[in-house]
Amino acid sequence: MNTQIFEKVGEGKSMVQLNVRPDGVAVITLDDPNEALNTITKKFGDDLLMAVERVERDSQIKAAVLASGKKGSFVVGANIDMLKAIRRAVEAEELSGTLARALRGLNAKKPFVAAVDGPALGGGFELALACKAIVASDDKKTVFGLPEVQLGLLPAANGMLRIAQRVSIQVALDLALTGKNTRPAKAKKLGLVDEVCPKEVLIDVAAKFALDLAAGKIKKKPIKLDAETLTLIALEKNPAGRALLFKKARQATRAKTKGHYPATEKIIDVLETFGSKGFDAAAKLEAASFGELVVSETARELIGIFFATQALKKDKGTDAPSVEPKKVSEVAILGGGLMGGGIAYVTIHAGISVRLKDKDDAGLGRGLKYVREILDERVKKKAMTPLERDQEFAKLTATTDYTGLKNADVVIEAVFEDLDLKHRVLRDAEANMKPDAIFASNTSSIPITKIAAASSRPENVVGMHYFSPVHKMPLLEVIQTKKTSPQVVATAVSLGKKQGKTCIVVNDGVGFYTSRILGPYMNEAAYLISEGVPADLIDRALVDWGFPIGPIALLDEVGIDVAAHVGPIMLAEFGERMTPPATTAKLIADDRKGRKNGRGFYLYGDSLDSSKSARSSKKGKKEIDTSVYKTLGVEPINIKVPVEEIQQRCALQMVNEALHCLGERIVRSPRDADIGAIFGLGFPPFRGGPLRYVDSVGAAEVLRRIQGYEDRFGKRWTPAPILLEKARENGRFYER
Repeated sequence: MNTQIFEKVGEGKSMVQLNVRPDGVAVITLDDPNEALNTITKKFGDDLLMAVERVERDSQIKAAVLASGKKGSFVVGANIDMLKAIRRAVEAEELSGTLARALRGLNAKKPFVAAVDGPALGGGFELALACKAIVASDDKKTVFGLPEVQLGLLPAANGMLRIAQRVSIQVALDLALTGKNTRPAKAKKLGLVDEVCPKEVLIDVAAKFALDLAAGKIKKKPIKLDAETLTLIALEKNPAGRALLFKKARQATRAKTKGHYPATEKIIDVLETFGSKGFDAAAKLEAASFGELVVSETARELIGIFFATQALKKDKGTDAPSVEPKKVSEVAILGGGLMGGGIAYVTIHAGISVRLKDKDDAGLGRGLKYVREILDERVKKKAMTPLERDQEFAKLTATTDYTGLKNADVVIEAVFEDLDLKHRVLRDAEANMKPDAIFASNTSSIPITKIAAASSRPENVVGMHYFSPVHKMPLLEVIQTKKTSPQVVATAVSLGKKQGKTCIVVNDGVGFYTSRILGPYMNEAAYLISEGVPADLIDRALVDWGFPIGPIALLDEVGIDVAAHVGPIMLAEFGERMTPPATTAKLIADDRKGRKNGRGFYLYGDSLDSSKSARSSKKGKKEIDTSVYKTLGVEPINIKVPVEEIQQRCALQMVNEALHCLGERIVRSPRDADIGAIFGLGFPPFRGGPLRYVDSVGAAEVLRRIQGYEDRFGKRWTPAPILLEKARENGRFYER
């Protein structure tokens, strides 16, 4: 691009550069020299304000374009280190006000157009919204979103209010409360983006759009929305309609959050104020609310999770710094069930070719159909184009024998949880694999050392424990044995990251980490049932505590038969501490496997429609199959066990077992223990994970509660030695 003027704006190392094109358009390039990505800081706002003032006072400049100097990324939001350092609410409130004022400067006499290529998230999206118009690249990396709610915060630079102005309050609520990303085509359809073009011509298209705005050639076109959205917008135009809209928003939000995430309530408050009192009043409330949230315990825990996941992105999974992962160009997957199909999908979505093997055509057909359905759903949701779907699906081939395995760099086994079967599959695979190929087992409970006993190359065997459904669950548990080579571990972690997973590396042992800490949690729920506590009451109590699903409903989903298979293995390894109640055997004897055969604690399908024994429940709620109590020989009673005790008994069993795992070095760090529990098992994120929960409550208090249950119930409540140590020393797992 030919330029007439070049200057750096701001003191010190400037975050903003300004170039003036021959056509009179100033291109303001946002580029933080100290960071790989642009983030919003106070200096960023100051430098931008100086650039805006420069544009306004220069008569040669007709309009301006905001672009990023970071390839494939616009601005990814506020600087989290800056937010973490804030200790007083008033500091955060002042920061919000300062940034909001800086962005208001973009609504100047001369039009500013945001040229967005790559993610524009949080403050980056708010920055773009502050411009007169947004032109976006059609690159698949380009997305818009307000993810602050995921950190326990709300957007703090008036972005929500601008969305409400441009489109509707309903759209602002949807984007701010969910934190979801929106691709350019959908954003344009909503009226948030004005033009979409190839990234190669992005600056030129944005410059022309800016000049046309300056010349008065562009008039805002009416947004074409579906009937439902138009009806909601119509509701916003009158006080009664707005009241109904916000009433429903609060009901839906509280049903989902159980009141544990205050940012959601603040978001609704701000937008309700916008609807009734206007922009300025809402902006003032927004800044004050942001100040309160930044210093809240919920935000502190969620920000802690953010930093943990960022650290894991850089973690190779091995302590050997010189080890580099092998390049993985092709993966073979043995087993075309839901797990195998899910692993196949996330692998081809990462751009890696997959060879899927099953024992017969019917099995392969189910696996291929499952992958195709996921891809079709993404097309339906406008997350990808039909062409992108076809290109991804073309990376998947299938076979009923071992043809093609010689090309695979990694072979992932996803067959039934049977050691003899896994041995047979491993030996057959090794006979057809490259000598240096990695064999990974997707097992949830069988020690990898036992599986690797059948291998002629045990140093190449590793565990890769995915969670179901694979394309939705974010965690990958990589399990290393004493013989697994560091490079194999690093390669498994690298592959997992490409598949979009957050990876933790754990040492081998029965149940590894996640399955092991889940066992006592599920056992305690079963003990509560044996005491006469209704199953649905247990589930409601744990969901209210913050879990996404209750332990009894989860047992139905996982499979009662699976729990019955794993239980004796855990008991043999860990002794009385893992003793399950007799209820599981009774359920198996009655052929109750859970959802898979329509017979569990809850009713499914025809049983739900025809049963007269189902407990009445509210619309949309699962119904208990009350005949299960007869099978178990218990009489459900209306609560002799307080809800708080139900919550504590189940949750503290998971916490205590996590502490056992940390003390035994099954997990490498408190960080990995917390991330594994949150991302793999749904431990409440706002509580920070089992180890952060201990820090929050206090080790001495957690020990007091556990010892109280030990006095009542015996050895299954034996406290972890590391908890005794922390309580004695008044210690913590994390620095304050």
